[in-house]
Amino acid sequence: MALYLTIDQGNSEAKMALWEDTRLVGFRMEPVLSPARVDAFIGEHRAIDGAIYCSVAREDVALVCHLRHICPHTLRLGPETPIPLKVAYNTPQTLGADRIAAAVGAWADHKGHPILVVDAGTAVTYDLVDADGTYAGGNIAPGISMNLRALHEFTARLPLVPFPSPMQALAAELFGRDTRGAIARGAVDAVRGAIEFYRRRLPEDTVTVLGGGCGHHLASVLDFPVHVDDHLVSKGLNRILIYNEP
Repeated sequence: MALYLTIDQGNSEAKMALWEDTRLVGFRMEPVLSPARVDAFIGEHRAIDGAIYCSVAREDVALVCHLRHICPHTLRLGPETPIPLKVAYNTPQTLGADRIAAAVGAWADHKGHPILVVDAGTAVTYDLVDADGTYAGGNIAPGISMNLRALHEFTARLPLVPFPSPMQALAAELFGRDTRGAIARGAVDAVRGAIEFYRRRLPEDTVTVLGGGCGHHLASVLDFPVHVDDHLVSKGLNRILIYNEP
């Protein structure tokens, strides 16, 4: 059974995952990655058979070199990397690696259906995979925490409101009754409303998949069925790595 390492370097943290073929066997989040932290995560496991790295931030050249040292079959996900989806995007060279990995991760579990893929983290991406396995495009917007920070930093008097958890408490009333409540509801409803907006305009058999750190929170305030995948991007990276096995 092959052992694979996936690394997703996001805007605010990195996610490392170990897979035995397609089964997740280890996961860790790190605020900062280094070769030493990768080695510590791998630990006593046997040799890695394959590794893949993607980043939405600056590429860590030293880290990629270290991965290639410990595992010759190492990929850096980029526009030229073969993937198990067709891509109908006018500028594939600007398509975020995390977005395409999330799309592949959703397609792995829901083949044959249109899929609305929502990856809700620092930013929120809304992407569509057609039933025939074509990445059809998507949109990008600020995430909930980014909205909360922006309202505080770009106004004179609005306070910085913490991330609202649990979100179900916001669903009891449509409008806030104080400024903090109004800000929290506005930030959440901006994302919730977008998900509902896109879902209403897609075919009836569309599957909605939520990933990212806010996936479970958002699922609790949506009024239609969704699938939450805590490891959506990592799963997609693993499937891309397997797709590129020699």
